[in-house]
Amino acid sequence: MELTDQTPLSKSNVTTQNSALLSALEQLKSSRTTRQKINNPLNVAVISIQRYLDQSNVGAKTDSCTDVYTYDLTVTDGAWKVKCKLSTTLHSLLHRNILRSGIDVRIVEFAIIYDERRLGQSFVRIDNLECTSEVSEVFRSAKDLDALSVWTNNDARMLSFIQMDLPLDAGRKHYLSLWNNEDPHGTVWTPNDSPVDVLFDVSKICLVADLESFYVRGKPPRPLLVRVMHKSRLRYYGKPTKNTDFPFQAYFEVADQSGTISMVLWNELCVEWYHRLNVGTELYLNRYSLKKAYQQRTRPQMNNSHMVFHSTEVSLNPETAVISVIPPRKVQPQWCLPEVSYLFHTRSEIENLADKAVVDVIGLVTFVGRTERVRSRANTVPERFWTYRWVHAVDGTSNAPFILEIFSTSQPDMFNSIHPMALLVCTQMRVCCGPGSHRYLTSSAETQIFTTGYHKNQPYQSQPKVKAFIQWVKTQRDRDMLTKCTVGGYYCCPNPQPTLALNTDQSSVEPQILALEDLKGAVESLQYREHKRVIIQGHIVAVKYHTWPTGTTRLTQNAPQQQVEASVGVASTSLAPAVESEGPQTGRDTPVSSDSSSSAPRKRKTALPLKRQMKRHYMTRAQALSRRESPIDEPPEDEEVSEEEEEEEEEAPEQHEQPSEQTSQPAATGTGPQGSAEQSSVDSPDASWESSLSPLSTLRVSFHLRASGGLHRESVAEGFCFDDQELHLRQINLHPSRWSPELYPPQHATHPAAACDGYYTLTILGLNQQVAVDALFMPVWSSKDPRAASMSWSLHDNSLLSCLMSGHFCPPPNTSGSTDTPRPTPEEVMSSVASLEQEHMVCVLDICLLGDGKAEVICSRVFRTRDLITSQTSSAQ
Repeated sequence: MELTDQTPLSKSNVTTQNSALLSALEQLKSSRTTRQKINNPLNVAVISIQRYLDQSNVGAKTDSCTDVYTYDLTVTDGAWKVKCKLSTTLHSLLHRNILRSGIDVRIVEFAIIYDERRLGQSFVRIDNLECTSEVSEVFRSAKDLDALSVWTNNDARMLSFIQMDLPLDAGRKHYLSLWNNEDPHGTVWTPNDSPVDVLFDVSKICLVADLESFYVRGKPPRPLLVRVMHKSRLRYYGKPTKNTDFPFQAYFEVADQSGTISMVLWNELCVEWYHRLNVGTELYLNRYSLKKAYQQRTRPQMNNSHMVFHSTEVSLNPETAVISVIPPRKVQPQWCLPEVSYLFHTRSEIENLADKAVVDVIGLVTFVGRTERVRSRANTVPERFWTYRWVHAVDGTSNAPFILEIFSTSQPDMFNSIHPMALLVCTQMRVCCGPGSHRYLTSSAETQIFTTGYHKNQPYQSQPKVKAFIQWVKTQRDRDMLTKCTVGGYYCCPNPQPTLALNTDQSSVEPQILALEDLKGAVESLQYREHKRVIIQGHIVAVKYHTWPTGTTRLTQNAPQQQVEASVGVASTSLAPAVESEGPQTGRDTPVSSDSSSSAPRKRKTALPLKRQMKRHYMTRAQALSRRESPIDEPPEDEEVSEEEEEEEEEAPEQHEQPSEQTSQPAATGTGPQGSAEQSSVDSPDASWESSLSPLSTLRVSFHLRASGGLHRESVAEGFCFDDQELHLRQINLHPSRWSPELYPPQHATHPAAACDGYYTLTILGLNQQVAVDALFMPVWSSKDPRAASMSWSLHDNSLLSCLMSGHFCPPPNTSGSTDTPRPTPEEVMSSVASLEQEHMVCVLDICLLGDGKAEVICSRVFRTRDLITSQTSSAQ
């Protein structure tokens, strides 16, 4: 049955007539069929998208399920709202973030689905819809989304499910975070409220050291009085074939005067207690059980002389365990509970630590990368993604920052609020120092993070290195630090090594060489913000240079610095909101120095003349435009062409013929919201070169993965403006599962790029000349580029091949001065491009789906195959 405007309404009141959504739902309810197609698509706004484990696979004998998650959408027309289940055929729109909260969608087809296993339960399912890319205008008028009327099919039980924020499928009791499984999500999770007074008898407790004897004798242990020393992130162990209500687990390390032991929290107790059990919390535990400790897990590094018991663990089950949090004022000194210990190290001390050493760090954040996702290496069902981001922080003990790889720690509020100028504490970080790369720190399962606004009452406040850091922060000027702060953009760490060890072991988790024909599938399989590194081999057959942003001339050396300072303006913020007390901030912004040497623009070198032998393959933008305007392919008037070159041109085919229009293009690399301006820049590069293998139209290229839209804004780090902090966070965090009116973007909110005034597009042709791919290359040249901190610098001749092999220009940027060292002009770099001719290359590509169908394909490093073969031969000998 189809819905039309002439279909009579089941209700004739004013509210029904003013709400297109309510009218369509009432027509569906009164229809003789449960599924209906709408002639005029129903325009609604998406309030929220919620994910949970599918119930239909419960009881199955195997876990071989392809799509094990279900999604509930709440949509509104501004007057009414309804929670609907999304058809599995539309899940790919969610995976690519095309369908997301905050946008308008047009519902084309929906249905009422009845739960035949239960009485009186039904819900609406959306079977077909069309997505837009703009934020819905509904949110401008509907300020209080919670106050909107909720439609149900006369189902009081389903209404209670919606009000309690429970899944439409009655078999599940909670929602998962939209983008990972580790973050607690939903209103079912008990917040961290102040503990209430409890009565307990300390005369009947036992010590941790006594638990082993209780376990050996099989007797129930007596109550424990302990302090939480470490806390791990949540572990979700739900399976599509199991019907556990809350399949969560969390480990804690607890201690008393006699020693330390692991405590594990199970199922419903995680939902009730995870937020309330924090490092430093004192607990009274009763009616717990003792189990043999699970050995195949990571453990935190202890920094005390207490005995650690690894053979048994305290298990808290929801059926029996009694947990009581002791208010701090009730804690007695005679209990002799140990103080929480830390392993704080300064940035200068990190250089002397061994690989995998465990440290705690504190620093002032200067760079926050976008949140990305990586697919779990384990072949598990359900499929899991880890969310992570890169952060830089400084502590004044070194010119180099802490480079932090922070995975989700089950603290979504803190993780999503990390911003430049914040004070960040990370515990239980592990040192990573691969051969030839800069040291960085990665989080562990026991890592906890604390940022500005969350430092109050934390045990680390009394640590000497924390106090020393706070004193250093107070000596810094806000204006000076703000000019060094950046957010977002493509970030690569660790960088590919100068010598690439090719991996032929198919079972290894390290990147393997991917056939170029398989790259299309790798890109199309990406989900929202999923990052993947792939290695391909082929020939670079074309290079184009584009200025960026589109429509601008190339900036002078100091232009990025001037733009960042302009964005900062006279904003004054406090660098040290007291970690000591979170109390009132102290202004310390001293007058800015009037030193003219640091602010005067620096003159650039004049471009060197091009080599005569490059004229055959090199064109500037002006020459390209003049050729397009002239029907005859002749040289510009100001260029002399030798007789030998004229004879070459008569014999050689046209080198700049456009690729065939039949070349296919994947939807994943669609233009997106960049608009036609960026596409125009891609079509009209400032400089270009093509090898003798071009044009591709003369070859039988079956597929060409194009860099549609050029360089995306999300790929470029930008200067941080404190006044636009919330906007920065919305851009670099993952898209929210629930939209709210305050998230409506401002009309004018653009920020200058930190260190990018141009990029190169490389066209890589496969060895079999069947497939080609466009990859972007952004060499590092400025200390203001966040990637410079993790770059391994080497001296080279600034030829394009040397830049591709190293990832940067020379000389290295001046990290101590206010200006960067001069770098070669694009003309100088392109003059050496002939060295790529017929060169067999191995290319390291970083691919990421940015959202809304936009794919980012960036070449981080290239290697000459003959160098790799020589290196492998020498190693074998």
